[in-house]
Amino acid sequence: MRRRLLGVPLCALGFLALTGVPAGATDQAGRSATADPVVTNFDSTVRIERDGSLKVSETWKLSNVTGTFTRFVVTRDHLPDDVDHVQKIEDLVVKSGGVDKKKELSTTGDISSIAVADLSGDTQLDFTYTVKGAVAETLNGTEMRFSPLTGLSLTVQDANIVYSAPEVTHVSCFAGAVDSNTPCTLAQISETAGPTFKQQGLPPGNTIRMTVGFPKDQIAANSIVEYRKTFKRAFSTDTAQLITALAVLLLGALALLILYRLRGRDQVDPRRVVPASLFSLGQDTRIDFTPPADLRPGEVGTLIDERIDPVDVTATIIDLAVRGHLTITELEHESEFARPDWELRRVANAPSEELQRYENVLVRAIFGDNDSVLVSELGRQVRANLGLVQDALYDGVVKRGWFTERPDRTRSLWATIGIALTALGVVLTVVLALLSTWGLLGLAITAVGVGLLVIGRHMPSKAPAAGRVLGQVAAIRGELLEMDVSELPSDQHAELCSRALPYAVVLGGSERWIDALVATDSNEEEDEGFHWYRGPRGWHLQYLPDSLRNLTTNLTGALFTR
Repeated sequence: MRRRLLGVPLCALGFLALTGVPAGATDQAGRSATADPVVTNFDSTVRIERDGSLKVSETWKLSNVTGTFTRFVVTRDHLPDDVDHVQKIEDLVVKSGGVDKKKELSTTGDISSIAVADLSGDTQLDFTYTVKGAVAETLNGTEMRFSPLTGLSLTVQDANIVYSAPEVTHVSCFAGAVDSNTPCTLAQISETAGPTFKQQGLPPGNTIRMTVGFPKDQIAANSIVEYRKTFKRAFSTDTAQLITALAVLLLGALALLILYRLRGRDQVDPRRVVPASLFSLGQDTRIDFTPPADLRPGEVGTLIDERIDPVDVTATIIDLAVRGHLTITELEHESEFARPDWELRRVANAPSEELQRYENVLVRAIFGDNDSVLVSELGRQVRANLGLVQDALYDGVVKRGWFTERPDRTRSLWATIGIALTALGVVLTVVLALLSTWGLLGLAITAVGVGLLVIGRHMPSKAPAAGRVLGQVAAIRGELLEMDVSELPSDQHAELCSRALPYAVVLGGSERWIDALVATDSNEEEDEGFHWYRGPRGWHLQYLPDSLRNLTTNLTGALFTR
């Protein structure tokens, strides 16, 4: 099929390349040309060297040719399995009357063309050139394949090709279309000379294909093999390529597993439960709120998932309010559908307890030099300082001994290595696919890089010191989710539920504790709220769930939305 398709474009190329006065055309003086351009004789002698190169000498006798004469040679033969046999034309010399002619040799796709300009009338052209890559190995020896006449736009009246070669085993010659099986006029092995081929009356656009076979060790094969760039070949699944790619994948997966076990696996059992409670019995039968190890909600969230989430910061703000360092006041709504807003205000006579460093940084980020700020106006300044809050919180969990190094830096390090390995794999995939058949190897390296990116997210490992704290957190989570809130003293109910709420925001069960706060409403009159949260005029405790849910949403948007 490939050769059949070549016939039409070769013929078209020949007609476009030849400029002359065709039969029936009229020149500027009104005179009609009487003869068509034609090749009256094509005589060629081909000497086949021991190394497989062809030394070609040709004589072209042209009649009525004016302008540029272009002849074509098929120099790329497509074989199965994406293999091409390529022939190269070298040492080209073109003469006319013993004088060198200007010529142009070019190759486009499967075809090489030789153009000779400035011809007029009847002309004889003598070509000499060398062809390399025409001899290929066969089962019984070697075989030369050559097509010197291809897609010519002129009729060739008489073509004679004689080969000079050592011992020959077989010959064949076909004339016509590129894939034609029509035998040439003559193809023989002469007793006194080399193989001889003749063709009379070769129409325009047709081809002569010749084959000459040799026994072993007579003529060396010099095939120039190139491979077509196809997806199948670039990502070959041949045995060597497939086994190598699978080996890289398996070794990479094993390396990732070992890396995780050595560097990423927690040195504690997070399922261990250590007796702990947020509440303890104080003096005079009062209940004190005493989180173990003075745990703060933001620290708890960071310890559990090894990262600082919006909920950790929001819970910290609520916790600071509950502990008396700031107040949250819901402003009156301008209309039923107006966006709610809140005022955050410093408390002048705040408790004297020492704030954690990250809490101090967060307070400065929220208020700056002001005593109050609207949630809707927290804006760019607060977001710009959140990095300092995160730094302080990460430094705090490292200082407590829960991590040997900051989790964010650990993730960043392995993410960088993973991205570099993935990028290397992608580059290798492209290079190997373009230049070889080893594209699967590049894909395997890319897959290992992606695996490292995934593993890198879990590389921060908790230190042994975090084990007991995690056990206490597990106990606290169970308490927040299962404790009968009604058992809390009625006179301390609102206070203790408020203190537990920020922890429930982080650990789960916040709805239970909000409902417990709502349950303190004993009448239908409007409520002021609590010391840490105030509602607008006409506000009731029944609105608290919606109010806190909207507050959380708006705080997250104000602090974390870019």
